[in-house]
Amino acid sequence: MSLKPRENTFRTADGRSIVLRNLGAHDTQALLKFAFSMFEEKAANRDLGLVAFDREPTLTEEKEYLSQIIRGRKAGEVVSVAAFDGTKLVGHCEVRRRMREDVVHAGTLGIAVLAGYRGVGLGEKLMGEALFQARQVGIWLVQLTVFANNSVAAGLYRKMGFKKAGRIPDKMLRDRRHIDEVIMYVDLRRSDKSVSQRRKEG
Repeated sequence: MSLKPRENTFRTADGRSIVLRNLGAHDTQALLKFAFSMFEEKAANRDLGLVAFDREPTLTEEKEYLSQIIRGRKAGEVVSVAAFDGTKLVGHCEVRRRMREDVVHAGTLGIAVLAGYRGVGLGEKLMGEALFQARQVGIWLVQLTVFANNSVAAGLYRKMGFKKAGRIPDKMLRDRRHIDEVIMYVDLRRSDKSVSQRRKEG
């Protein structure tokens, strides 16, 4: 099952107008600039809780990634919600379905938000829309991982209904320091407050 393209606008806590929508084929350059910004920030801030963006992105790689997103969305295998400030891509959240038959109801969530757009409600809006769309295509069990020292991100995930499932000691290695990884999940059938209700309140 696939969803029709969706778009909505909201104002951040600091008054900026942000459009949430699905990525399209015309967004390659915006995606490349976003990936490059995340790459630069990760290189400068090794405590940033990102696993991707290890090397400088290329146009070819971002084109292929965007093609995968578009194909996956049409097939109901990927949920992808992007945040735009004008023409600038400032955040992205995706849920990828697990494709084995016995776990096809489960998915893995990833999210990235540009510096300067954190702490103003954007992450919550992105996740809320992504989880709403995931439920619409039959993904109701969603998991994610977060660095144990990333208390801000973990707080957002708890706010969105995620619960801690476990902890893997020394999973990540950054600058010769080991960091534990925390596994979290949400059951969208049993969350305390439904995603659709969060959207109405937002």
